[in-house]
Amino acid sequence: MPTLFLLLLTVATYASVWNGKADTKWYKDSESEFTITTPEQLAGLAKLVNKGNDFKGKTIKLGANIMLNDTANWQNWDKKKPKNKWKPIGYYKYTRYGNIGPVLFGNNEYNPFLGTFDGNGFTVSGVYVNQSDPYAGLFGYAIANIKNLGVTASYIKGDSYTGGLVGNFMDGTISNCYFSGTVIGSLFVGGLTGWSKGKVIDSYSTGVVTGKERVGGLVGFNEKIDVDLGEISNSYSTAAVTGNEAVGGFVGWHKGKISSSYSSGVVSGDSVVGGFAGGVRGEITNSYSIGAVAGNSELGGFAGSNWKDEGVIKNCYYSIEASGQSDSGKGEGKSTAEMKRKETYNDWDFNKTWGIDSKVNGGYPHLRTE
Repeated sequence: MPTLFLLLLTVATYASVWNGKADTKWYKDSESEFTITTPEQLAGLAKLVNKGNDFKGKTIKLGANIMLNDTANWQNWDKKKPKNKWKPIGYYKYTRYGNIGPVLFGNNEYNPFLGTFDGNGFTVSGVYVNQSDPYAGLFGYAIANIKNLGVTASYIKGDSYTGGLVGNFMDGTISNCYFSGTVIGSLFVGGLTGWSKGKVIDSYSTGVVTGKERVGGLVGFNEKIDVDLGEISNSYSTAAVTGNEAVGGFVGWHKGKISSSYSSGVVSGDSVVGGFAGGVRGEITNSYSIGAVAGNSELGGFAGSNWKDEGVIKNCYYSIEASGQSDSGKGEGKSTAEMKRKETYNDWDFNKTWGIDSKVNGGYPHLRTE
């Protein structure tokens, strides 16, 4: 490919690095669909949402890759911060005003993103979030449809509800999205989203995820409250995950429904630690894990704990050799050779959902949507 063509392709595909300012001139209240192409316009979206414009019924599309910081040394941002600090799109916070006798009183303040965000196959790179507040991510708080978006070479650090794409995903659908980078938080920490009550489909995470409790490679806490069901399918994580309690290669604590997914990252913690899931109270079917597992109590090659036997773990497998675990009843342990054979996986769909090939994914099953 000629050098000139490569240069033109690069110029056309990548906008310049963010100048730190927010551009809101593209927004018109009378319109319902917008295409943004610059970092300044993306910052303008954050500004509009955080000031109360929830974008309900409106769609944002990316028309180019967006770079918020030069990503040349993004792996060292824990020691040397980049030029631009990102303020997540959407937030929720409790402001305490005081007390009347023993009773505290205050106010819940929240401005979520309620619209549709279509990455259109483009990426947002160089996201740098470093805050002591909860709700950290490219999006802090969202009840939305987010699709076709990659967040790459990024460093996300917050308190509770911290994720690479969304800190707190209260409802909606995340589809065909991925995160690659570092995520650090406290409670409810995940590579893609810290807390999820919506649907996550055809998505993945890779990199490093570190937290304290409810820490997962893809999702920290997959929740079910009343009729709201956290569902995840056709997704995976290769992230290395570290935490204290309820730590999993794919999900830290699970109360919803997961199907046709896998994890392969190293997992370490203190208690309730599993190759795929830390603690399980929901349903997991047709999934597997091959990551090494280390901890002190309630460990599992696939799941650390099936809480009060309330969880359903069906047709799920883990590698005994890779995980270093040999527990039963929370997923079936298999040898490495068995994990690479189609016959091992009972009632799995190898026509539409899964593929298996010695030259793909190390010979382990891979999702056809990958």
